[in-house]
Amino acid sequence: MKKTRTTPSQENYIEHIYRLSATGPVRQAMLSKKLGIQRASVTKFVASLARDGFVCAESAGEIILTKAGKTLAREIIRRDECLTRFLVEICGMTPEEADPEVHRLEHVLSDEVLTRMEVLVGFATSSEAWLKRLHLRMDAAVKRRRSDTAALDIGASTTHPGARYEKY
Repeated sequence: MKKTRTTPSQENYIEHIYRLSATGPVRQAMLSKKLGIQRASVTKFVASLARDGFVCAESAGEIILTKAGKTLAREIIRRDECLTRFLVEICGMTPEEADPEVHRLEHVLSDEVLTRMEVLVGFATSSEAWLKRLHLRMDAAVKRRRSDTAALDIGASTTHPGARYEKY
C-alpha cells in the first residue's frame, strides 16, 4: 500500500480511536466526548477517515481501524512514547510540561530522526552518571536563558534583533 500523507488532525483521531479501542468498541459519541468536539463534526471526520482507508464506520456507530489505521496508530504512539521519554527523562521536563510539546512534535518527526532519538534515549538512560551531568548542564542553560531573556526590552532579543516597538 502506498504511504499516504496524513494531517495532524487525522493522526489525533486515529490515535484516540486506537487508545479507546483497548477498552472495547469505539463509538462516535465517545470519540466526540474524548476530543471535546461536537458529534456532527466527528461523524464528518470519521467519514473522511473511512474514505482514506483508515477506518470502517459500522452502521451501529462503531468505528473500527483498518490494517492501515492500526499501522498508523502504532507509528503515532511510537513517536509519542519516544518524544515523551526524551523530554521527560533526558531533558528533565515534567510530564505536564512535555505533553503539549509532544503533541506538536509528534506530527513532524521523520522516521529517521525518530530512530536516532530512540537510540539516544536508550543510550542516555543506560548511564546514570552521564544523564546526571547532562541534567546539570541543561538546568544551568535553562536558568541562564531565563535570566538573559528576563532582562531584555521588547524587541531586544537576539531572535528578532532590531524589531523595536513603540512604547505606549
